[in-house]
Amino acid sequence: MSFLIGFSLALPLIIFTIILYFISKFVPKEAIQLPILFMCVGDGLLVALWYYGLYEIVDSYKHFKLGISGSFCFISFGRAIYFMIQFNYDNKNESIR
Repeated sequence: MSFLIGFSLALPLIIFTIILYFISKFVPKEAIQLPILFMCVGDGLLVALWYYGLYEIVDSYKHFKLGISGSFCFISFGRAIYFMIQFNYDNKNESIR
């Protein structure tokens, strides 16, 4: 159960990724690395809140930490695929116009 509690961090990270995608649409091209900074800071805040907020509830701390790291692996892989597909889709739409 502790692993699932740690792995459920993926849900807030998915929502945060979608928010970052919309933020990156409004950022000027000169500040393209700004969403990456938001992602690093936001991920750190989310994991700190998740870890220290649920630390007293879990039974096994080792499995809890493994769940958190598993959710980061899952989200990193998902972000890479999502942004790669979205980048290719946006470039195809640009070439049609």
